[in-house]
Amino acid sequence: MYSRIWSCVRSISTHSTLDPRQLKPFNELSKIWWDSEGVMKPLHAMNGVRIPWIQNRLKDIGAVNRIANPQTPLAGLSILDVGCGGGIVSEPLSELGANVTGLDCNTEMLNIAKAHGLNKKLHNLRYLHSTVEEHVINNREKYDVVVASETIEHVQEQDVFIKCCVECLKPGGSMFITTNSKSRLSEFLFITLLEDILRHVPKGTHEYSMFIDVEDLKKRLQKENCVILYTSGMVYNPLKSKWKLIKNHYILHYVLHAVKLK
Repeated sequence: MYSRIWSCVRSISTHSTLDPRQLKPFNELSKIWWDSEGVMKPLHAMNGVRIPWIQNRLKDIGAVNRIANPQTPLAGLSILDVGCGGGIVSEPLSELGANVTGLDCNTEMLNIAKAHGLNKKLHNLRYLHSTVEEHVINNREKYDVVVASETIEHVQEQDVFIKCCVECLKPGGSMFITTNSKSRLSEFLFITLLEDILRHVPKGTHEYSMFIDVEDLKKRLQKENCVILYTSGMVYNPLKSKWKLIKNHYILHYVLHAVKLK
């Protein structure tokens, strides 16, 4: 058991998942993070798909009781939201009854998340200033669920990131990832259009070299003793401000559900 912990610790000593270049653009975004009708609208709208998707996937594998209280269907689950930002995913998961730990290394974003959560008096939600490779040292196999939504495309040393996320999971626990497809359309939309032309998000928020192909991500998770249960593409309709799941993983965006083997 300890050998695996120290394996991750040794990796941490020479590698960090934190990309310092990502701090500045996200500091700027923190000022408008909870403006659900502004330029962050697509990110907020994503919750209309990703939160029910997470909930339904957990039901499908028997991780939650199908006849649970409909107001708090995730009660009893411990969830780690890695790269939680301002808490857009952490908050609704805690409102569904889960005990949620939001993890981020950006102080500005965490301050926004804490303030917003405090207003809602969510006592089952906490935020920590940390990277996942720091967090795993004292929290190995602690969580039923690890969520990394719109995160992996912003970190360096992605293999270390994936390894440490999985290390935080209990055997049989679920890993949920949503991220950009590694496609030229995705590059055009998230970088050329949103950053360079419209300037809706700060330049440097995304780098195409850090986008990860779905098949590559599957292989990396399988290497860390995970089985892939579900993948799907996801596209956004700006006219209706709605996301929907589609079969094609390679167009714009995708979601992935993996389970750590026992």
